[in-house]
Amino acid sequence: MIVCLRTVAIPPHERTRYLAWIAEGRPVREAHGLLAELVLEPAAGDGDTMVVTIWPSQEVFDAWIATPERDALTASDVHRSVDYRPITRYEIAGGYLNMAGLAVQPDTFPTTEASS
Repeated sequence: MIVCLRTVAIPPHERTRYLAWIAEGRPVREAHGLLAELVLEPAAGDGDTMVVTIWPSQEVFDAWIATPERDALTASDVHRSVDYRPITRYEIAGGYLNMAGLAVQPDTFPTTEASS
């Protein structure tokens, strides 16, 4: 598995639309192998946002990058409204996810319906 980390500067007036864009693109990203996507904002409220994605392999991620579906997502006004920094790829060397613990947490992520 690999983790991709990217810093994103989101103008404050675009935050809601950007989070909705992430949620709306979930089905197509998952259909191409995405395992997880997290948008992290600084707890202090200042600084750039981080986007973390988890993929099964370098090959699956590279295949996603080359798809017309990704091109369609990145051609959107919302995608063009933020400043993306380069993606850094990391191999997972260790650690764990507490899947049982995650399963009992309420889903507090914005949904496309709530963000529309």
